[in-house]
This record gives sequence, C-alpha cells and structure tokens, in this order.
Amino acid sequence: MTLIGTLGYGLAAIAFALLALLMLTSWRGRLQGGLLVIAAGLSAAWAAAAAFPGDSPQHWQLVGVLEILRNTAWLAFLARLTPAGQGVAGLTKHFASLAPAAFVLVYGLLTIFLPAAADPVPQVIRTLVTTGLVTAIAGLVLLEQFYRALKLELRRPVLPLILGVGGLLAYDLFLYSHGLLFRGIHAELWLARGYIAFLAAPLILLAAGRSKEVLSVDVFISRHVAFYTASLVGIGVYLVVMAVAGYGLRVAGGEWGVVLQAAFFFGAAILLGWIVLSPGARAELRVFIAKHFYRAKYDYRREWINLTQRLSEGNPAEGLEQRSLDAMIKLADGAGGALWIRSTDRQPGGYVLAAEIAPPGDSPRDCPHHLPTDDLLVSFLADRRWIIDLAQARNDPESHPNFVAPNWLDDLGPAALIVPLLKDEQLWGLVVIRSPRLVGHLSYEDIDLFRIAGMQVAAVLAQAEADRLLAESRQFEAYNRFAAFIMHDLKNVIAQQSLVVRNAAKYRDDPEFIDDTLDTVANSVDRMQKLLEQLKRGQGANLVERVDVHRIMLEIVNRHTDRDPAPTASCADATLRLRVDRERFAAVLGHLVTNAQDATPPGGRVTIEATLEGGALVVAVEDDGEGMDEAFLRERLFKPFDSTKGSKGMGIGAYQARQFVESAGGEVRVRSAPGEGTRFELRFPARLVEYGTGDTGQFMAPSFARTQGGGNATEEGPGG
Repeated sequence: MTLIGTLGYGLAAIAFALLALLMLTSWRGRLQGGLLVIAAGLSAAWAAAAAFPGDSPQHWQLVGVLEILRNTAWLAFLARLTPAGQGVAGLTKHFASLAPAAFVLVYGLLTIFLPAAADPVPQVIRTLVTTGLVTAIAGLVLLEQFYRALKLELRRPVLPLILGVGGLLAYDLFLYSHGLLFRGIHAELWLARGYIAFLAAPLILLAAGRSKEVLSVDVFISRHVAFYTASLVGIGVYLVVMAVAGYGLRVAGGEWGVVLQAAFFFGAAILLGWIVLSPGARAELRVFIAKHFYRAKYDYRREWINLTQRLSEGNPAEGLEQRSLDAMIKLADGAGGALWIRSTDRQPGGYVLAAEIAPPGDSPRDCPHHLPTDDLLVSFLADRRWIIDLAQARNDPESHPNFVAPNWLDDLGPAALIVPLLKDEQLWGLVVIRSPRLVGHLSYEDIDLFRIAGMQVAAVLAQAEADRLLAESRQFEAYNRFAAFIMHDLKNVIAQQSLVVRNAAKYRDDPEFIDDTLDTVANSVDRMQKLLEQLKRGQGANLVERVDVHRIMLEIVNRHTDRDPAPTASCADATLRLRVDRERFAAVLGHLVTNAQDATPPGGRVTIEATLEGGALVVAVEDDGEGMDEAFLRERLFKPFDSTKGSKGMGIGAYQARQFVESAGGEVRVRSAPGEGTRFELRFPARLVEYGTGDTGQFMAPSFARTQGGGNATEEGPGG
C-alpha cells in the first residue's frame, strides 16, 4: 500500500466512522436505521484495515472478511428499504431480496478460509471479485427498485443516498468487472477506491439528515461545520480546476507558456482571495447551504394554512384588521402589536392606526394614530421594503443603513419586529410586533416567512377595502338611479300641473275646464301616491297587476295629443291583458311617445301598436322622424344620464324602458336610420299575456287640461 492509497482509505475510515457515530446517537430504533449504522461502521472498519500497508495473507484475509461483512450489511440495508408487498408473494419477494446478502456472507466467508496449497491471497482476490460483482449488481437493482417505489415528494430527500451508495456500487462493478476480465485487481483502481468511499460518505450523511422518516435517523449537522467544509471543498475544486487550466496554458503556450501560467495563477489567486474575504460571498454561501442542505426552520405549508385560518375564522365582531394583527402576532409569538394601513377615505394621506393589541396585563401604548408618508419609518419601509429587527438595528446600526427609529418606537420595549405589508411591491401597511419570542437573530427563513405573511395580509386587507368601496359605490349608484327615476316621474307630473296653470287664466270660468282640472289634479295625486308607495316598498319591488293593454294605449295617446304630431294607437285584440306593474308600463310608454314626438316634425307620424307574435306581446312605438345612426344605437341610446336634449332631458327614458322590460323577462329591440325614423319594440314573453273581457275602448276627446297649451286654444274654444 502506497502513501496515496493509505491517505485515501484513511480519509474514508474517518468519514465513515464519524457517519456511524452521528447516526448511532440519532438512531430512532427502527431496523433500517440500525442496518445503516452497522453498514457505516463496517465500512469504517474495512477502510481502516485497507489503509494499513501490508501484503501478507493475514492482512488480505482481514480486508476480505471486513469487505464481505460490509457488503452484506449494505445489501441487507437496501433489501430492508425495498418494498416487499403483501401476502405470500410479498414474503417471497422479501426473501429474494435478502438472498444476495446471504450468498455474499456464506460464500465469502467459506471461500476466504478454504485451505490453500501455498498462497491464500489469490483465493481471497477471487472471492472479492465474485462477491463484489454480486454485491454491485444486486445492490444497484435493489437501489433502483427502492427509488422507483418512492413517492415523488420523497425522492428528492433520498437522492444523495442514491448517488452515494449507487456511486460506491457502480465503482465496485467497474473494479471487479475489470478484475474478472484480467484475473486480478488493478492496483491503481484499488488505491482510488478509498477516495471514492470518502466522497460518498458526505452524500450518505446528507441523506440521513434530510430523510429521517425513510432512513429512521435524525442527524444534525452544525451549520458552521457545513459552511467551512463546503468552503474547503469549493476551494479545493477551484484550485484543481485552476491547476489544470494553468497546465493547459503552459503546454499550449509555447515559449509564452510560463508567462501565461504565472499571470493566470496570479489572477486566480486574487480572485480566490476576493471570494474568501468577501462578506457578501460568504453570506451567499451560508444561505445556499442552509437552503439546500438543511430542513427548513418553518413548515411553510402549515404556517400558511394557520395564517389563512386565523384570518378567516376569527371573531367577526373584531374586524378584519384586528384579526390580521392577531394572526401576525401569533406567527411571531409576540406579546402585542399595532397595525397601520394606507388611508383611503378615512383620512387623507399617510397610514392610519387600524388595530392595536396590548400585552396581557398591560395597557395599550401611545402609538400614533396617523403616520404621514414622510415619516422616517414609513419612508424607510417604502424605499427598502425590509423587515426590521428593532433590537438588531439598535445594536448594529450598519445592518440597517439609513434607518432612524422614531421616538415612539422606544415605548414598545427593546425588542420588536416591524413587518411591511406589501401589495404589488408597494407599501400598503405595516405591522409592529412587540417582543417576538419565535424570532431571535433575524435569519433569511424568518424574513421569507414574514414577507410572505405580510403580502398575504396586505392582499386580504386590500381586497376587503376594495369590496367595501365597491359596495358603497353600488349603493350610491342604486340611490342615484332611483332618484333619477323619481325625478323623471316628478317632471311629468309638473308638466301636467304647469299646463293647468297656463290655461287657468283663459278657461277658469269654463265648467268643462274645471272638470278636466280636477281630473288632472286627481291623476297627479294618484301618481304621487303610488310613487310614495313604491318608495315604501323599496326600489325594484314591483306591484304586478292585470293591465288592460288597449286602455293603457288610449290613455297614453290622450295624454300626448297636446303636441304635434299627435300619436295614434292600434291594438290587435282589445281584450289583451299583461301582468306587469301598471304605473311603470304606462311611464315607459309615455317616455317613448314623448321621445318620438321630440324627434318628429309636426307633419310627421307617431304610432303605438300592440301585436302578437307566437303568443308574445309586442308593443311598438314608431315614428318617421330624424332617426339615429348605428353608432348612437350601439354606444349612447341605453346609456343612463346621456341626453341629446340638453338641460330639458335626463337621459334615462330608453334606459328605464329596457330595465323594465328585461326585469319582466322580455327584451327591447330598436330599428332606426337617419332620416327614416325609429321603431322601438317592447317584447313581453307569452307567460305574461292573458285575455279578458275588456271594452273595445274609444279614443277620448282631447280635454282642455291636456290640449289647450298654446294659441290654438283661444281660436278653437272649449271642446275644439
């Protein structure tokens, strides 16, 4: 055994001895964990025996026996990991998986100690080749079955075990295949085997620390040890790569080779020094090791579920802000805290105190109720979006550059955690947690946890605020729409009363005018009374009646004969009845007739007609006036509060008509073209149409109160 071989096997012996010791102290008592400890211990003993120089038969027999025992232990461990199934088939498969281990143990021990004529070393080597090949092939098969049987979420933790043990077995397969082919073990390959085992040990250790449920060991590795070990390994790999690169430059550089090699080594040394001495590089390495080689400090899935439950299952009387603050305090196991959120309509600018929880037995601190946007704390959080450990910031100001703690934070005690609530990378609020017991020195895991929690709380609070503003907006919208409808009806009543007032000076002594005036006033009172009833019922609470369609049409015509062109009406069946709100139906027809008269010159035509189409009732108002273009029909006709009449119109006639018809289950159709007039159809479903024994109805003679609005009244006189 040369020095290089002794060094390799010695390193392997130390590595496996430490591995066995660590796993033995953390063994949970299950069989696979015990087999892993035994396999690691026998590997350490085998490597130690192989490290000692010597070519005597006794030395080879000792190494052979320890290797056979080591191989048996690894095969038994892998057989234990491999699922066997249920019943007789499972039992058969279990014994089949243990068969290679039994063969290696029995055959190996028997053949090593067989009597030899002269030198037992060749017999030991033949035994090692045979048992090594069986171990390598069977072990790789068992390892593959174990990995394939694992669930997807369990494969990643055991991947280092697959690479470590699989690497050992694969190298043994190569070594002993070469030995079988050439009837002996290659010396250099045997020497390199120690280094292969040394490199596999950390992978097995890593798997033991990451997959404690599978391997039944819970190994803890100091992060400082892992950091310095990884640093040394990284530096070693770096130096090897630089040496190879430097040698390549020397060979390829010709007469410039030595110069290039020297310059390259100097640059590599400077780069290595900068990496080793750089605080940022060391911090990145620590975070990388912690993230990829250690179990997380927090179970983020469980923490997220708990946070969501606290936000949703709290006491509704407390308010969402109070529940959010309580959830953040419980997340850090804090004693109390306060929550500020961005002000909307509550107070202009800055952040307002939305919730505060005092520690048990203590009174609330004097926290400011409003933090302006230029506050020192708010400015720092909005700019940096950092999570602040107040104790660390006070003890080490350089850890939080440009941070100046406001005076009111001193009243919260020496330790506090300040968490920004970020939404779309903007500061939506902030939480101050007093005396967080679960957070010591703020690590990257604490930062990740509270950043995610802060974003979740910010999203929930922002959504709740948006829902509140939307609900208020809808309430105002409903109120404004209802008020517009009332104003529209009042405008019609006022128009009737104004007509009476204008004609009163001329016809006050006419009995027929007096009768019409009383009828008009009674009609106005009736309409106002029904409007008040509608207000009491609430918006949308329609009073459905059996409406005489023909009579309604006659009334609408009678009301609008004071203007040219006077409307005409035709009804397919005078007995038609429609189950709708009578007042709203009449108001909609009146609006449409008024709009038609406004758009039609005095010599034009305005008609109301009622027809049946497949049982459905179609009430149409048609004129031959100005008409509307396609763009107006598509974009403006049904848009509320958009009127072409200026201050005389309110822009809700067509909108109200569509709302009424659609609420009854019907639809509105409009046909129009510039210069050709407009046809406005109200289509009511057949289920609302009935037939009754109504009268045929005759057109009523125009009354004074409704027709005598201008100079014609004086010429025609009463009765026109």
